[in-house]
Amino acid sequence: MSYAGASGALTASMGIPIAGSLFALEMTRPNAGLSLASGKALQPSIISSIAALALVRGLLTPSKSIGGHFEYGPVGALSGREMILTSISMGIGGAVLGTVFHKVVHILKKLFWSKSSSSTSTRRWKYNNILVKATVGLIVGVLGTYYPQTLFWGEGSLQTAIDGHKTAFASTRHGLSNVLTSAAKVNPSVPFENPIAAAQVGIIKLLSISLACAGKFPGGIIFPLFFAGAPFAHACSRFIGPTLMPVAVFCLMAATQASATRTPLATVFILSLLASSTTELSLIIPAGLISSYMGVFVSRQLSRYSYFSYNE
Repeated sequence: MSYAGASGALTASMGIPIAGSLFALEMTRPNAGLSLASGKALQPSIISSIAALALVRGLLTPSKSIGGHFEYGPVGALSGREMILTSISMGIGGAVLGTVFHKVVHILKKLFWSKSSSSTSTRRWKYNNILVKATVGLIVGVLGTYYPQTLFWGEGSLQTAIDGHKTAFASTRHGLSNVLTSAAKVNPSVPFENPIAAAQVGIIKLLSISLACAGKFPGGIIFPLFFAGAPFAHACSRFIGPTLMPVAVFCLMAATQASATRTPLATVFILSLLASSTTELSLIIPAGLISSYMGVFVSRQLSRYSYFSYNE
């Protein structure tokens, strides 16, 4: 019932049938496999996922268009060598980013909450809770002033990260006007000028997510980690040509998120279902699968810990 509920909730909120079921079953394992209960839980989870999709799209929002909307751009001809080299390198890169993310979250949690957890005073804990959340909010707010594209949680402005700011931040769902982004260190309304600009956005986004998670603010990490991974792919533009960049972005997004949540198969399904109808999925998905699984395998070698706590 727990798996079915999680699958239905993920499908209803994100519109990802079946992928929601896979995500729930994979997320509760520390490796790249499914939960031990998947034999019994798979069918109820899938039924829940389909039921949620039928309810939301058939009754609650019947006029809403079906399909994803994130544009990756044309890929063109893609050789096997290019695919393998890109997917493996992005998989390793995603493993590093995912590992850095959960390591930073772990360190910050110890810094923020160690005193309050050892204290028996409820009043003292409440004061510390307020202090931590106010401090984290202030830091993230300051970072958002200079890097406004990193301020929001991810989905509404993810397109600008995917295409390297070719889509202006102001034209996205969570975008701000140019007047409110005048202090930006990296202009969110023009394409990345150089790899350093792209890397700055990726670093600040990863730091903001880590602070928010360590501060115990509510919210997910799927889209934020997608958002953090995409700019790092653009930071490799000197080594990756424009026709390979959509593949690299897809792969690094998948590997980064999968490395943190241990959901390699579900992550690729999620990105595929959220992609626009013009995306060349037959070219991108094979590379994404390699990167996603590579990310999980390598991240487990880098650290035996992960973002979630597991009972081995």
